[in-house]
Amino acid sequence: MTRATAWLDPQRLTGMAVPMLAWATHFVVVYSVQGVACARDALATPVAGATPAAWWFALSTLAALAVIGWQGLRAWRCWRGAVVAGSDVDDTGVRRRRFACAVTAILCALAAVATVFTAIPILLLTTCG
Repeated sequence: MTRATAWLDPQRLTGMAVPMLAWATHFVVVYSVQGVACARDALATPVAGATPAAWWFALSTLAALAVIGWQGLRAWRCWRGAVVAGSDVDDTGVRRRRFACAVTAILCALAAVATVFTAIPILLLTTCG
């Protein structure tokens, strides 16, 4: 891990916030683009069979799920590596690291479900219906 990305480490509080931040950003982008597309009748000309708004929704959903998945994978690796790195399983530092990494992994799962639930109306409803 480089020093530049140390703040994204899954056992740090900032690393724990990454999945929820990705979901919240996705939520804001989706509903902001939806509001602009409906209010101004913008982004209505179809491109490759779908409206540009639908493409933005799909792109933001994939980006959010990629960030959440990336942090989830890092948290899972951190959780598995915490015992290997520590010499004593009962060491408080090792247990704290495993707990923080497990919390980050669970938050990633929760954020992935929330992102999918936010994306379901995109798949089922029209842009300005």
